[in-house]
Amino acid sequence: MPKKKIEGYTKSTLFKKTLPYIKKEWKLVLITLLLNIGIAFLTTITPLFTKEILDTYIPANDMTMILWLVGAYLVCTIIVVVMRYFGQYLQTLAGMHIEKNLREDAIRKIDYLPVDYFSLEPDGKIVAKITSDSNGVRTFYMTMFSIINAIINIVIVYVGLIYLKPILGLIILAIVPLILIWITVYRRKVHKYYLDLRETGSRITGKLNELISGALIIQDFNQEENMMNEYKELVNRYNYNDVKANTINIYFGWELLTILKRLAEIGILFFIGYESLGDAGITAGLITTFIGYLDRMINPINAIFNNLNELEDSLVAANRVYQFMDEANDTRILDGVEAPDEIKGDVEFKHIRFAYIEDNYVLKDLSLSVPAGKKIGIVGHTGSGKSSLMNLLLGYNDYQEGELLVDGVDIKIYNKASYRRNLGIVLQTPALFAGTIRSNVTMERDYPDEEVMKVIEEVGAGYMLAKSELGLDTPISFKGENLSLGEKQLLSFARILLRKPKILVLDEATANIDSETEIRIKHAMDVVAKGRTTFIIAHRLSTIKDADEIVVLDHGIIVGRGSHTHLYDTCPIYKDMYDSQFEKNKK
Repeated sequence: MPKKKIEGYTKSTLFKKTLPYIKKEWKLVLITLLLNIGIAFLTTITPLFTKEILDTYIPANDMTMILWLVGAYLVCTIIVVVMRYFGQYLQTLAGMHIEKNLREDAIRKIDYLPVDYFSLEPDGKIVAKITSDSNGVRTFYMTMFSIINAIINIVIVYVGLIYLKPILGLIILAIVPLILIWITVYRRKVHKYYLDLRETGSRITGKLNELISGALIIQDFNQEENMMNEYKELVNRYNYNDVKANTINIYFGWELLTILKRLAEIGILFFIGYESLGDAGITAGLITTFIGYLDRMINPINAIFNNLNELEDSLVAANRVYQFMDEANDTRILDGVEAPDEIKGDVEFKHIRFAYIEDNYVLKDLSLSVPAGKKIGIVGHTGSGKSSLMNLLLGYNDYQEGELLVDGVDIKIYNKASYRRNLGIVLQTPALFAGTIRSNVTMERDYPDEEVMKVIEEVGAGYMLAKSELGLDTPISFKGENLSLGEKQLLSFARILLRKPKILVLDEATANIDSETEIRIKHAMDVVAKGRTTFIIAHRLSTIKDADEIVVLDHGIIVGRGSHTHLYDTCPIYKDMYDSQFEKNKK
């Protein structure tokens, strides 16, 4: 019979994927396992003290041995308590380390995924995989270890049963098939609901992310009720599956286990009653010890059952995070030849053809040569291929046909990590991080404060340092929300200037800003572009009028190139774009 899969991975595969993380903590795991074996052994022999007291030393009125056995019982109990404390502590510590190591690997995975992945997978789902699903792997380890511990207890207690009375041990063994059937039915019933619970939970996280990040737009379009209804629908689905899982838990839960326990007790009592007629050595101590052993067998079984809920949930979570970890990497990020530490910056696109979807080409046999140090404006209507062309240059996507040469060498031979050291990009929406002006400009690299302050002054952002006594240590909030868009852009330019790349891409860097700020940004652009091969994807054509050359794209092909004056006279698309912006500015 083929193994049942959990959305792509068998349970054994999930365990194999978790095993390397467990091996890293092998000392903690081994000590915890030995402690649990010791606990199981001690809790199995202590009832024998009770049996000896009841059957041997009370009838003989031997108070010395009774006191010795009571003392031994007390010492064993104290040792068990101490061992349980350290066992739980070390087990939890190992689980925390496993989650930490997996989460670090998952975060590191982000750096090696192709850009396309992030356009297809919602941010909220990625966050859920790295956080809650990584926690699910920790739970997977904890529950598996608890189940193994329960099995160890059952086996050792069963050995004690056989030692006391083999025939009674066989009676207990008779309920094992019933328990196995019960566990199998339970898992099959409950699995699909836990699978849907995890998926719906991540969709709820994604929806909350949308509600928070898009709060202003939602309010502006009065979509609060519609968005809330979508959220409620997901929550209702989550609650439905949660109720179903809990209902199954009630039907196949403790009460069913109690019935099985009572059946075993009835069997034992029946056997003891039958044997006592023949005076088969049935004593009060034997009965007490046997009933105690029965409890010690049922309690681990109950622990297994209680862990089955978490095991099902954790299997789904482990599957999701490992599927994320097994996403195909962009192999060129680290594989390939090391790019030169310093380049001139000659760029040539030769017969480039590129498609996001097979045979649906965004760039069609495009050729463009740009000498080092030149400033090139890239313009065109939405969908013309401007950003796609720059994504190829930056190595975010790989072209299907043609060559992209930097200093005469096709960039496909380089690993992207080393190649990108020579590149800089400023986006329309700058990426800033919670920290300080210094940390956002240096990106946590070690630069002298004087050098950092110099580049900030050069791009025209020196006033930002003067506004606060803290200077470079002026706090910047999450996403730079305490700064204006223009200030964010200026810090992005300072970051690039400090890095000193030879090829620079400015993607709509002056879009969505007022005229006064545009003047500052234009100054910063001129500063960082000096001596660098610069590509400017322009929304405002006024910002590229002084470019060495302007390239006009339309549906993935070059339809015009030259100076502003030349294009205005010869390229209808450029003329229409410029005139429409000019008329808008006049109004």
